[in-house]
Amino acid sequence: MVIALIYSIIGLRATDAQQRQITLKETIDGAIANSNLLKMNKARVNEAMSKYDQAKDQSMPTGAVGATYSYAQIPANHINLGSIDWVLPKSAEAYVGGASLNEIIFSGFKLKYARESTNLLAEITQLEALKNKDLVIYTAIQMYFDLYKTVQTQKVISQNMAAIDSLVKQAQQFYEHGIVTQNDILRFKLQLSETAIMAADLEANRKIISYNIVVLLGMPEGTDLMPDTVNLSGDHPGTLQQYRDEAFGNRQELKQSTLQARIDKDFIRSTKADMLPKLSANVGLNYIHAGADFIPSAGSFIAPISVGATVSWNFSSLWFNKNKVSEAHIRQQETFIEKNTISDEIRTEVSGAYQNYLRTSNKVMLLQVSIDEARENDRMQSDRYRGNVASVTDRLDAATRLYGALTNMELARADAMLAWYTLMKATGKIAQIN
Repeated sequence: MVIALIYSIIGLRATDAQQRQITLKETIDGAIANSNLLKMNKARVNEAMSKYDQAKDQSMPTGAVGATYSYAQIPANHINLGSIDWVLPKSAEAYVGGASLNEIIFSGFKLKYARESTNLLAEITQLEALKNKDLVIYTAIQMYFDLYKTVQTQKVISQNMAAIDSLVKQAQQFYEHGIVTQNDILRFKLQLSETAIMAADLEANRKIISYNIVVLLGMPEGTDLMPDTVNLSGDHPGTLQQYRDEAFGNRQELKQSTLQARIDKDFIRSTKADMLPKLSANVGLNYIHAGADFIPSAGSFIAPISVGATVSWNFSSLWFNKNKVSEAHIRQQETFIEKNTISDEIRTEVSGAYQNYLRTSNKVMLLQVSIDEARENDRMQSDRYRGNVASVTDRLDAATRLYGALTNMELARADAMLAWYTLMKATGKIAQIN
């Protein structure tokens, strides 16, 4: 009765939601496609590239073109000052135009350093996007294996319930023949009830995890997900030093720190460049015509052309920028220290992930031996119970150990696979194995 009830409860999931099976790769791809974090990163990369283009534009010449038309009405146009008697026109018009072009020839290479720094910042932004992509992938993998472990545990619990239900029926037959007592039947039913409660809790937990993955992937809320089969990695683990070397070559944090050091170096150069003289060249054309005709006649306008060069030196920057350079050197030193800190953290992370992968892999092999022993013990206790030699407690303990070992095996297999992905994340290769 109990097992029928719990199966009916668990079976409701097929009618309440649209159930579909999903693979690990589909989960990863969906998380990448739906991640708001990665969408924001993409926008920031585009923004950084736009700033780099703007920095390149700063090296182009500056120029301006302008034209002015003016009209003056002169109501009092008669001037009489003794011998001076002027009669001005009632109105006057004028056309004034100009064009100029200015090119910076030398500014201490400030524009060059600005372009380099902006380009490096764009690269750092791209590396940040890659780092966040690794984080999104790993989060999706963790959630998938949470679902996988829950479902695999459910399968073992379901087998356990079926086995205990069979024991209940067997005990009832033995009771009719006077082999066992009513208390034996009650003990089996109690064990079945406890296992059914565990199954109900697992199903509730599975639905929560499934919903979280649905939200992560942006799928319809009515979707009920079930994991596909996951196989343990067949790769033979390399040495710890090999994984450390890969991490130092792949991790985005170290690449970002290296680029930041180059930005600090360019900032120092740019600050020192402020202390140098500046040289620029310019050319200008002006047009002045005081007349009413839009197209003037010859001799009624002037159009001077000017060409020049300017050398300037703000020598006060020699003492104003001195401490700025010192501050830039301090910032550069902080970047070096931060890089060393990141290196230590990566070294520790890789070492921990490597040892955890070895531990979980060895645990799978050891649990296989444990399962074989538990299965043999369960068979022996079953024979002894049917022969009325073993007690109901011995029979239940044997069954509990067997299904406990089976559950531990499924959890250990999932943990070993997750440990492998954790090691790949630590070495900066998790996106390459997708």
